[in-house]
Amino acid sequence: MSAAHKKALCINIMRYLALRGMRKSDLAAKADVSISYISDVTNAKGNPSLETMVAIAQALEVPLVALLEPPPVGIDGWDASLADALLKDDGKVGLPPGYRRVSAIVSDHQAFQISKWHKAAHDRLKTKS
Repeated sequence: MSAAHKKALCINIMRYLALRGMRKSDLAAKADVSISYISDVTNAKGNPSLETMVAIAQALEVPLVALLEPPPVGIDGWDASLADALLKDDGKVGLPPGYRRVSAIVSDHQAFQISKWHKAAHDRLKTKS
């Protein structure tokens, strides 16, 4: 598994834990793995097998692909500062030069503006593909 995929997996697991109000120990029990192994995975140190990733996804009640995709930083209310710290090299997770992922606390109006910019950027990236 590439470093970028390990980071995405780590961030997404932490994100889904936070969104579901779960602890690492809850996830470990539901996925039938040790808490130390979950800690390794959530610190981007572990190299889980496909079987283990499926068990983690099932325990979090998400499709496996949701754990492997670059995280949607800042769109679901999750404090994405961890993602900002881990995804310093966006080029490795699919963003071309001139684009970068950020998270911020902004007013409703600013969030509306940002959502328009976000859509425009996505549209530009789709046409480049």
